[in-house]
Amino acid sequence: MDLMDWVKLQTLYDSEKQALKTANIVATTEARLANQERGPQYEVETRVEQIDEKWQVLWRKVFIGNKTGCGGGCESCISDPLPRKNIAKVLPFKRPSV
Repeated sequence: MDLMDWVKLQTLYDSEKQALKTANIVATTEARLANQERGPQYEVETRVEQIDEKWQVLWRKVFIGNKTGCGGGCESCISDPLPRKNIAKVLPFKRPSV
């Protein structure tokens, strides 16, 4: 596993509850941004530390592997393809007369 350095959020929070809520948001957001449908996959770790009377959030991404294979988007592996519906209408283009 490849470990990245811990990133500190500059904001300090008054309570541990606020810091934990922010840590959860950071973990969710960073995981969605880092992971791709096919390709590198990351797990986002968070921790909360007390500094004086405030709380600080730290996070890092941990590489957990590559996701390969079919994403299911092309539908080429379906033996009985579903009938396609034409939901669009083609409008004729008329050239302006000069």
